[in-house]
Amino acid sequence: MPYLHGSLPNRRRAAALLEALKGKLIDASGAVEHSTAMQAATASPHWLLMNVVGVHVYEAAGGWHADLAFEDLPAGVPRLIGTAVPCPSRQAALESAVRQLSLCAEREKSFVANFDTRVRWFLFDEVEVPVDPDYLPGVAASLAEEGHTEEDACGRLAYLRHIISGDEPLTVDRIKAADQEAQERIGVVCEIAMALGRTQFSLADGVWADYAPTVPGPRQ
Repeated sequence: MPYLHGSLPNRRRAAALLEALKGKLIDASGAVEHSTAMQAATASPHWLLMNVVGVHVYEAAGGWHADLAFEDLPAGVPRLIGTAVPCPSRQAALESAVRQLSLCAEREKSFVANFDTRVRWFLFDEVEVPVDPDYLPGVAASLAEEGHTEEDACGRLAYLRHIISGDEPLTVDRIKAADQEAQERIGVVCEIAMALGRTQFSLADGVWADYAPTVPGPRQ
């Protein structure tokens, strides 16, 4: 029977193993990715430790496998990577997983160190919100399929401002005072707006009352 990465028991075991292996990371600062990873030639900068949700170690035809499962990746980036050649034992597969996780940790260090230079910034009233440009093409394609427009994006921004600051300009202090869900929605809504062509949104663009009668669907 083939191994099912998506089954709930396997995902739970993979999540638990990930937490256990995080404490065994090695120094990979001088490592060069090579053929032990399936996608080594096109390694994504988004394969970061923060995006790993599980480590699947299992025996299949030919030997043992160690696969990393990811979430929150741009469209087109594989969400599962593993060893190109089966390992001879479970221990060898675990060691392979540790190496892969260590490389993810090194990518994450580089990502954080270069964060300000690689992201784009959406100006929401008085707040600059970072947006990863690698996500924009996939988001734009999805929004286009669903028929969303720039006007819809403005409505979402106006609604979010309304629930956070009551139609007053959005500020860092007001965001900090908002609940966790509203804070998390800011990055998502700004990413949607930028994917639809906007780079900023201010009071001059309107308040919630200007959009409430026309924006369809739930506000996100």
